[in-house]
Amino acid sequence: MPYKTHKSVFKRMKQNARRRAQNRIVRGSVRVVLRAIRTEQDVKGVLERLSWTMANEDKAVMLKHAIGKMYSIVDSALKKGIIHRNKAARHKAQIARWAQRMAQ
Repeated sequence: MPYKTHKSVFKRMKQNARRRAQNRIVRGSVRVVLRAIRTEQDVKGVLERLSWTMANEDKAVMLKHAIGKMYSIVDSALKKGIIHRNKAARHKAQIARWAQRMAQ
């Protein structure tokens, strides 16, 4: 078996374990955002669930900052190649629909 004799295989296994752990963190943060917008009823509830603090108490300003932060999380997962571009677009559309509901 090749993995018994090649040092490069052990290095590759360590690299894969490190990358998998990092990817799970990023993918998990995307899931947390989407779960929060599905379950919470208002912007404050979503921010509390995500443990994000906003200095401004105005609903419109809080919503704008939250959308930007959510888009950033999805875009970073896309840039790192963790999620497909169509999936990223779908998630951003879900966030936009949620923001539309919250703005009304």
